[in-house]
Amino acid sequence: MAMSGMLDRMKEQEWYQQLSSTWSQLPPEQQRMVRIGGTVSGLLIAGYLMFSTYDSAHTAKVEYYQKEELARILTQANDELRRLKGQNSGIQQEGPQSWAAVFQGMASMQGLPNTAVEILKESPGATQGVIQESLLEVKLKGLQVRQLVPFLYQIEHGTPPMKLKGLIVEPGSEDGLLNAKVNLSGYMAKSDKGEKSK
Repeated sequence: MAMSGMLDRMKEQEWYQQLSSTWSQLPPEQQRMVRIGGTVSGLLIAGYLMFSTYDSAHTAKVEYYQKEELARILTQANDELRRLKGQNSGIQQEGPQSWAAVFQGMASMQGLPNTAVEILKESPGATQGVIQESLLEVKLKGLQVRQLVPFLYQIEHGTPPMKLKGLIVEPGSEDGLLNAKVNLSGYMAKSDKGEKSK
């Protein structure tokens, strides 16, 4: 009813009557062309509206996935920061109490006897914040090449941090075995060094 009343009121408007009069005066061929043009225009408008809706949805979807990827990267970065903080905390608070214990642990991991590693010299180096450097001279005795290489790798990549400064390798007393003298810098928290010296 409401739609019918609206149409009736629209037909009463002067502009509608003029348009209707103009339409009735058009030849059938022109009326057909106007109908075709109106249909094509309607289809184009509908297509544009559909494309705009799809484009908006696609843009929103892309933005959603970009934000999701950013959130994933931030989460990974936070996890990595927590892991690094945990490692630093371990170096400063949970590290071994002496360098002798460090090297005995490394020997054990490589399946070597305790007698294979000996600290010949240990002296303090530079201090930076809470970290104390130690200058170490370590002797490795009776190792095969396949044992020496991972031991040296562990020095450079293990915990607590160490930096290889010099290496001298000599033949051992038995065929195929080697002795090595290693000069390195090691880093521990000063509290650990203080406990060690007591």
